[in-house]
Amino acid sequence: MVATPNAEFRRKLRLVVIIFLWNKQILLYCRPIVHVTKVSCFFENKKNLFLIQVNIVILYPYFLLCFFNQTQILHIKNLVNIMKQISNEKGKLNRREFLATTTALGVATVVPRSVLGKGFIPPSDKITLLHIGCGYQGLSEISSLLRCPQIEVVGVADPNRQTNDYIGWSVHGLRNSLRRLIDEPNWLEGITGHPGGRDVMKNVVETYYKKNRPGWNGTIQAHEDYRELLSTMRDVDAVKIIPADHQHSYMAVDCFKRGKHQIMHKPLGNKLHEAMKVVDMATEQQKIATHMLAYSASRFNTIKQAKAWIDAGAIGKLREIHNWTNRPVWPQYPDIPTERSLIPTGFNWDLWLGPAQMREYSPKYTHCCFRGWFEFGAGSIADMGIYSMIPVFNVFGLGSAVSASTRFSRVVKTNYDLVPSQVVNTWSYPDAAAFRFEIPFKNGNGTVFFTWHDGGMKPNIPYGYKEDDLPIEGMMFIGEKGAIVGGFYLQNPTLVGLSPADEKKYANLKAAPETSEGGRGAQEETPAWLQEWIKNVKGESKNPGSFEFIRELTETYNLGAVSLMRNGKKLLYDPATRRVTNDEEGNKLLHRDTRKGWEFV
Repeated sequence: MVATPNAEFRRKLRLVVIIFLWNKQILLYCRPIVHVTKVSCFFENKKNLFLIQVNIVILYPYFLLCFFNQTQILHIKNLVNIMKQISNEKGKLNRREFLATTTALGVATVVPRSVLGKGFIPPSDKITLLHIGCGYQGLSEISSLLRCPQIEVVGVADPNRQTNDYIGWSVHGLRNSLRRLIDEPNWLEGITGHPGGRDVMKNVVETYYKKNRPGWNGTIQAHEDYRELLSTMRDVDAVKIIPADHQHSYMAVDCFKRGKHQIMHKPLGNKLHEAMKVVDMATEQQKIATHMLAYSASRFNTIKQAKAWIDAGAIGKLREIHNWTNRPVWPQYPDIPTERSLIPTGFNWDLWLGPAQMREYSPKYTHCCFRGWFEFGAGSIADMGIYSMIPVFNVFGLGSAVSASTRFSRVVKTNYDLVPSQVVNTWSYPDAAAFRFEIPFKNGNGTVFFTWHDGGMKPNIPYGYKEDDLPIEGMMFIGEKGAIVGGFYLQNPTLVGLSPADEKKYANLKAAPETSEGGRGAQEETPAWLQEWIKNVKGESKNPGSFEFIRELTETYNLGAVSLMRNGKKLLYDPATRRVTNDEEGNKLLHRDTRKGWEFV
């Protein structure tokens, strides 16, 4: 069996493929390959074409021996046979056989779309993608990538080979959804817990492609170290980043250095300077398409409605914005684990730690539990707040916070002399917290206070609110003479505290036309955000979910985490210098104590 050609061979082949195009009809087919118009016109001249054919016949053996190795010569011979079949008007080539053959040989990467048939996207037009992070969330989101005909997942990486100890949101919910995706009703029958790991992801990807992509009969690469995967598969176009929070920035920077387009699960990073490095690189490298998965165009609509009411004076001058949630909904621990735990077979704990300093393994750190640790996660504000706060920062034109303070729940324990005392916790997020930020408007029109509440904390009930209590999750805008209250994303916004006359006056005031997700359009299996990112990859338009558009929000939530680590102290912050100006210890916490070998270069 001849091995599949590599990228070097395909590049060579593109230079000489015209050799095998024996008549004008095939030359017309292959115009997309010949990007220089003058070259295409040169080959259209029959005299020139005849001279080239004569020279190639004479020089063919010497040319092949000099330019290609023996394995590559076998690929060339197979290509000649395929192209002869195509150019023979009487001969008929079964399309499925043709696609299977050309895909296996790697030849399809130089064959134009018109030859392959309507609706088929040749590999040369596909975005090849590596998937870094194969845990519960990564597997939960894989379907949109697999179903997208313009994307091909060619490699995966995760420090975990395969275990069933992931924390999930329903019993067998993930396993059953993956069974439906790959059409395998008995897949992983008999397991307990929730599956995850690179071997699981590899199996899902390969099974899906074999059943749903004609001619696909290959394998994808799977590595425990994402750096090895990037080095091995240098020619891929893009990467999806979805490991634990503390590795996001490092992986993104590595991908920027290699010129890879990126999709990232929130957040950009859990240390301010690391995350802002990602923002800076995204701003500088505009040709690299990026997407933050927390972005959703439809969530802007209710925020635009609030902005329209506020601009019209419905609640007076805006003073405060509140957003609250019942998160965290994962285990959180007020103490550093002391019990010894065996590292699961096939799990590389050293690689999972990445830039974090070495410590003893504990399952209380990994999988979704990482969100509760300052070293590994970014808390509820970065887990859920990013979804709701992106539209607010965007629509209201908010800059980066200039101050942050926090208040939070405390844990009380009895010490050795049986005296209760509060635990001073500098390593994990509390069960409940409120972050208060002072944020300037970018247009210079003053500041507004934005407060994030989690763990069941809520703001005070505004005057005129008709219910007994605020919803368990919600958003509220408070002005000088009224308020706007709605759901977590400000769903079903309601004006509160207005006079009957003002309620009637503003009831029919509508914001600008709503922004929709655009439907699934021509690519029925491709969500709107992914379509936008693909357009960006191809240079057609800028993706509104790009990393640089969440600069201010990223800076703000990371500043809040430092206030928590400083026991709630109010921090004054200068976005221009990216420094805490009133607390040197807090300033140090904007950085990570990075383990040797993982430093940003």
